[in-house]
Amino acid sequence: MTLEQLEAARAERLRKNASGTLNYDDARTWIEETGLCLYMPKKPGTPAVVPSFIEAVAGQETPNPDAKLLAVSEDILVRLELKDVAVRLNLHGVPGLAPDYVVASWVLPYVYALRGDRDWRRTPQLTGSRQVSPLAIQAYKKLELADASIPMLRSQLGREVTDAAVLRSITELWQQLRIIPVTPAPGSTPKWQLLRHRYQKAIAEGASTSQVTAISVLASIYLQAVIAASMEEVEFFLAPLTSRSKVREVMRGLVATRQVNTTNIDHSSYFYVAGTLPEFPAIPSVYASSSISSYSYNGHEDEISLAASADGSYGRMYSSAYSSGHRPAFGNIHSNGHSHAEQRESERRPVRKNGAKRAGSWSGKAAPRSAVKKSAGRGPARPAAKRDVAKPKAKRLATTGAGKSGKRR
Repeated sequence: MTLEQLEAARAERLRKNASGTLNYDDARTWIEETGLCLYMPKKPGTPAVVPSFIEAVAGQETPNPDAKLLAVSEDILVRLELKDVAVRLNLHGVPGLAPDYVVASWVLPYVYALRGDRDWRRTPQLTGSRQVSPLAIQAYKKLELADASIPMLRSQLGREVTDAAVLRSITELWQQLRIIPVTPAPGSTPKWQLLRHRYQKAIAEGASTSQVTAISVLASIYLQAVIAASMEEVEFFLAPLTSRSKVREVMRGLVATRQVNTTNIDHSSYFYVAGTLPEFPAIPSVYASSSISSYSYNGHEDEISLAASADGSYGRMYSSAYSSGHRPAFGNIHSNGHSHAEQRESERRPVRKNGAKRAGSWSGKAAPRSAVKKSAGRGPARPAAKRDVAKPKAKRLATTGAGKSGKRR
């Protein structure tokens, strides 16, 4: 697999429909499969492949969407929100009504486990790691009573409060997943609602989910959406939710447990979920080869095929050696383990009467062990020594000539 093949497969999966805009049913299927994505297209120079909702609706890469595409995307997103399929988020905390991420409702618990408050019933505090401004606390208390728009909140909070101040307080609560905008119809003014009033079950599930589990699920969702990604891309995508060091630690754990595999593409490591990597066509490659004819060596036939170099010199060198009927030797050592000088000397010696050659030159049948002793080609074979058969004690003494008197009989 090459980087070009991966990019083409990513584009096909992320866009879903390259022939035109998506309808509501296709968009619902896409967001449920993708899980978490950007709302607007990624900015130029972003060091990661990130799915975006507007580009998925357009069916193609659209760095600068026009007003018509924005209106169609907003209409589809509003319908998805009314069906509790998707939720718009503001994870970067930029003041405004436009979201930066869109999450499927079934993925919301894992996002809340990383960004939400574990004690979700508690009112926002002025101190701590999740502190908010006093105006945000007042706006939260007003929203506990009923849903309200920004003009309604401004009138409830006091005449001296401006719309910009109310928008900043709303953004603080939205960033911490305490409230969400609810649009009753496309084009109408959104009202703000407490997240626990609409997704209490998802919040309770996310509050009891560990951060390691949440990062593992979100990383796996992202890898399945983009097929394969580098460590830098995974860290960039999950950076608004958690630190990059935690992402690296969890990714190493997923690789160690073989839930995520790695592959090398253009000298870089890419991660993918085990069993989800699609099949790519094999890369064509041409190799020159030289087939060497078989040869006979003392009754044995072998066939060797050597890969030639680009100019074929390697194959020609060894093919000429085999065509002459000689097997090439390496390091001045013959194929039977002896040097060439020892081999020539053993071939000049006559054959023994029993038909067996010397141990140095093999003739197809091994010489009897009792007749010939292996000498490793260094000299004539000597007959094996006769066995020392046990004799009676008296006869053995007579043979050796030693008696009780110490004289020979």
